[in-house]
Amino acid sequence: MLSGIISAQLDIDVRLKHAAEVLHLKLEKELDIRNFIQSVQHVENYKTILKSVKTLNEKQAHAESLGVSLDPVLIENINQCTSRLVAERNLRFQMDNTEIMTATTETIGELNSLIDKAGQDQVEEIYTQQADQLK
Repeated sequence: MLSGIISAQLDIDVRLKHAAEVLHLKLEKELDIRNFIQSVQHVENYKTILKSVKTLNEKQAHAESLGVSLDPVLIENINQCTSRLVAERNLRFQMDNTEIMTATTETIGELNSLIDKAGQDQVEEIYTQQADQLK
């Protein structure tokens, strides 16, 4: 819409044009972040999760550095997604590094606390079930 106004060379109030540009930037950044959150709902390789968390945080910081005030619900979604991803990564890392034959009560306790954290952060159920079986 904004590009249509500019390309048509319509005469528009400067304040309205500025407000439209600000809103357009806000919507563009929010859509980018929402699409990214959607893209990391399921992560095949847990070794890439921390990179995804970093990317999500960078997208939020970039939007804020441009003066975009993100929707509070979106900020909450970012925080939830970040927590979920970190909990999933930690759980999957621990499962990958736990040897059944050499596991100690300390290792099992660590795994159990990661399972609890993963449940709180709504990690995909398949990983919590696998961890329960391993435990």
